[in-house]
Amino acid sequence: MVSMAMIQAAQAAKFPEHPYAWVITRDRDHELHGTWESEVGTAGPRQATEAMIERARTEGRRWRVLDGGDIDASAIADGKDVDAAERGVVYEGLIWTNGEPGGDEDFGPLRDFGEPNYGCVEIQYRKGDQWVSL
Repeated sequence: MVSMAMIQAAQAAKFPEHPYAWVITRDRDHELHGTWESEVGTAGPRQATEAMIERARTEGRRWRVLDGGDIDASAIADGKDVDAAERGVVYEGLIWTNGEPGGDEDFGPLRDFGEPNYGCVEIQYRKGDQWVSL
C-alpha cells in the first residue's frame, strides 16, 4: 500500500528539476458552509520559494480541484442553490510551472492540498472557455 506521505516524498524528490508553485484564489467550501477559515491565499508546495509563489499569482494558469460531489450534497441538504457548472468544485487557484502545461507538476495542487485536505479526486485546467480534466 502506498501512503500519502510516500507520494509526497516522491514528489519532493522531483521538485528541484520540475519546480512549480500554486496559490488558492477561491475556497468554495468556505463560501457554501463558512464553518472553517478560508484557504484563500494558501500556497504550496512547501519547497516553493516566495518568488515562485509570486509568479503563480501573476503569471499562473487557472486550475480547480473537485471532490466526488459531497460538497454539493451537503449544501443542497442545507437548502442552498448549487450552480450545475460548479458541481464538485472545492478550490480554485493559479499555478506556475517551469515546464510545459500538462506535465506531472500540474497535478501538484491536487496531490499537495486538494486530496489530503478535502479528499478531492480530480483537477481541471482552463482551456479557452472550458474546464478540462487532466
